[in-house]
Amino acid sequence: MATTNESLLDKPRKSIPKTFWLILSLVAIISSSALVVSNLNKPISFLHLSSAPNLCEHATDTESCLTHVSEVVQGSTLANTKDHKLSTLVSLLTKSTTQIQKAMDTANVIKRRINSHREEVALNDCEELMDLSMNRVWDSVLTLTKDNTDSQKDAHTWLSSVLTNHATCLDGLEGTSRAVMESDLQDLISRARSSLAVLVAVLPRKDHDEFTDESLNGEFPSWITSKDRRLLESSAANIQANIVVAKDGSGKFKTVAEAVASAPDNGKTRYVIYVKKGIYKEKVDISSKKKNVMLVGDGMDATIITGSLNVIDGTGTFQSATVAAVGDGFIAQDIGFQN
Repeated sequence: MATTNESLLDKPRKSIPKTFWLILSLVAIISSSALVVSNLNKPISFLHLSSAPNLCEHATDTESCLTHVSEVVQGSTLANTKDHKLSTLVSLLTKSTTQIQKAMDTANVIKRRINSHREEVALNDCEELMDLSMNRVWDSVLTLTKDNTDSQKDAHTWLSSVLTNHATCLDGLEGTSRAVMESDLQDLISRARSSLAVLVAVLPRKDHDEFTDESLNGEFPSWITSKDRRLLESSAANIQANIVVAKDGSGKFKTVAEAVASAPDNGKTRYVIYVKKGIYKEKVDISSKKKNVMLVGDGMDATIITGSLNVIDGTGTFQSATVAAVGDGFIAQDIGFQN
């Protein structure tokens, strides 16, 4: 309601001259033009955009790769390193960690709202796989700062495992969880492929073939250390093991899982577990904390670790492996694994 000091109808206002609006429009146009010129003159973005096709030349899906590259070039996640190709790769990897975390959060939310045991098991696998992937991506980011061929090879191996982890997660999902998460997981798979393609583009041209075709000619791969070569060239009788496993009780442990659990966490030196002849019906998990573990048997047909876990019985795809080795530096010799 109007008060005594207010009129119900305002008095007509004087119209603003058209000249004022013309001047204001010109100012707006000039400001917009200045902004466009400013953006065009950013040297880093131009450098990255101009190199995008070369960065994606090894991609299986060039269009998706270019899309991912353009995201980090135009966004705020562009890393400020000397090499613009390496900078873009680091930015791609950093961006992917956000997407992985988003998928992990989604899996956790779905798991709390479903009543299917099979789906819950699959989602648990996904959470573990994505946690491993997150660590591997950050491992890659840190090692790439060293900017040498060995670090780039490590990153290639780790990022390949990330791609496998995403695909394994998707393969295990079904029902509601798959319907909700498939799009996000396909995106993670695509991003992992793009990161690998850019990594290959970062490599010096002479190193490209070494990633895919290292000629061994009966020799060990180049990444095997001299100490590990001596171990691999020795028989079980000539290897000084840290722990012995024997079903008959003649060793320190009767199961391989117990022996693995005894290995120090984040070990810097080789931890050798000698598993005597026999059939060991068990599941062995060599976690990311159990590094540089080596299993040595009496022959792949004499020392056998076997399991019978499967999806039909309610075990997830990832967890159905008889021997799951996630820890860095794992080696097995003269021993058989059966699923």
